[in-house]
Amino acid sequence: MTMPLPSAAAPSAVASMTGYARLAAVGCPTPAQTATWEIRAVNGRGLDIRFRLPHGLDRLEAALRERLKGCQRGTITVSLDLRGSARDTALSINRPLIDEIVALQKSLGALVDQSPLRLTDLLGVRGVIESQQAETAPTEPDPAEDAALVDLFGKAVEQFEAMRRAEGAKLATILHGQVDTIAAITAQARSAAEAQTHGVAERLHTRLTPLLGDTPPVPAERLAQEIALLAQKCDPSEELDRLDAHCAAAKALLAEGGAIGRRLDFLAQEFNREANTLMSKAADLLVTQTGLALKTVIEQFREQVQNVE
Repeated sequence: MTMPLPSAAAPSAVASMTGYARLAAVGCPTPAQTATWEIRAVNGRGLDIRFRLPHGLDRLEAALRERLKGCQRGTITVSLDLRGSARDTALSINRPLIDEIVALQKSLGALVDQSPLRLTDLLGVRGVIESQQAETAPTEPDPAEDAALVDLFGKAVEQFEAMRRAEGAKLATILHGQVDTIAAITAQARSAAEAQTHGVAERLHTRLTPLLGDTPPVPAERLAQEIALLAQKCDPSEELDRLDAHCAAAKALLAEGGAIGRRLDFLAQEFNREANTLMSKAADLLVTQTGLALKTVIEQFREQVQNVE
């Protein structure tokens, strides 16, 4: 079964499902704030977008999804870190925790030798110094502030998509090379299969001669029929033709670009199916060796395809 060739269309770049972008802006969405968008993507069977937004900003999800409409596959995590300016941040001391530490030292004083507590010792304990920051999420929607955050997110998406395209270009180069290798091994398998057919006929003649002995000879026509039938069972020409067709389809998909990951994955399954049938028809060591080499490259192709959008 061969993947149908795509219709003519403007080619687009192959994109990877993995990607990362981080973009921060001081003074966004208000002069006293700093917004930092982070986008991460890993492989996924479909498209799964997950948002981690500050309280009160869930209303931005629809606009953010619109900016990601170019993504077709992958698990994408979007997070927004929104902080106030440095002057809005104050440090405080966790007095109850200090009291607990001092009380604990006194209670253990009779059990272990201890030196007096110093201020630096106390300040080094996690939780003693606390950072207090004003709530940065607006309590009332402000269209101008929302637009500033969405616009900044759009710039982060541009970085994100550029990285996916760059990774996709590397993937496309690798996949092109693997398809070329599959085509080359298929050609070798075709030559080996032709030699296998002649070898099957010769081996059959050799084995029949001692078995027939002094018995009446088998009619030449009947013997030729049996040899032809056996050779046909060992002939992998159809599988090799389909492998060539699959190589052409894979090249066409890579030229088409875009969200071709699922179709390439289907082709990888078809490649593997034909290679397995080729191996089942192997009656010669060289055909077996080329079949194993073919399966190795097809598996490498399948692994790389898992990263294509």
